Amino acid sequence: MKLVAFTLVEVLIALVIVSVAFVAILNGSVFNLRSQKEAADLTVAVTAADMMMKEVISGGYPASGTDEGKFEDDYFTGFRWKKSVEAIEFPYLEELKLVTIEIEWGKSGTYSVRTVLSRY
Repeated sequence: MKLVAFTLVEVLIALVIVSVAFVAILNGSVFNLRSQKEAADLTVAVTAADMMMKEVISGGYPASGTDEGKFEDDYFTGFRWKKSVEAIEFPYLEELKLVTIEIEWGKSGTYSVRTVLSRY
C-alpha cells in the first residue's frame, strides 16, 4: 500500500499563500475601520457647521469679526470651531457679509461652510 501525502515544500508554499491572503484581508479590515471613523467625524463636523450657521442666520445681520472656541456638548467632543464674518463689497450692492464657519478635529480634519448674508 502506497501512502499519498504532501511534501514539506508543498505545505510551506500553501502556508505562505494563506498567510499573504490573511494579511491582505486584515489590511482591508483596518482600512474599512479607518474609513468609517473618518466618515463619522465628517458627519459630526457637517452637523456642527450646519448648527452654527443656522444660529448666525437666525441671529440677524451679524457684526464683522472672528471668534473661535470648543463645543461644550458631549456629542461634539474633540471638535473646535472658528467663525469669521467679514464685509464684502460689490458695485451696486450694499451691506453684504461673508460668513465662514470652520470646524476642526484631530490633527488634520477640517470642514468649512460659507454663505453671504444681506441686511435686506
